[in-house]
Amino acid sequence: MRYYDDTGKYIRPELLNEEAQQAARQFVQLQGNKVIERDSIKNSQLRRFFNEFKNLERQLAQRQGEREEVFRSIKPLVKMANAKVAYARARKVVPEAFVSWLQKHVQTIETARDFEAFVLHFEAVVGFCYGLNPKD
Repeated sequence: MRYYDDTGKYIRPELLNEEAQQAARQFVQLQGNKVIERDSIKNSQLRRFFNEFKNLERQLAQRQGEREEVFRSIKPLVKMANAKVAYARARKVVPEAFVSWLQKHVQTIETARDFEAFVLHFEAVVGFCYGLNPKD
């Protein structure tokens, strides 16, 4: 998973648009214009995971010190998302597509920049999911 363009300076625009839309379409299954509830992620579950990452992002912004050093202190909590999503899968409250997507991203997050880019991507995914399923 690449978050940045070839220069390494800028987040790839596709990450926040086409790739986020594609992920949302995997998480919210439609038949015509109707959401197939049993195969789709509920907005409450999506928001629960997103809020965890936003809380970690706030911790990263609020703590004093060199950014990468501060990130190292929250990195274990980022990686713990794998366990949380596995638990949610076992409870059958998230679709397999979401589990695979989140685990793939968590695996690639190694720096504060990676983390911040992922959170932006996740925010775009949430927006597109709500666009597909606004009433949950």
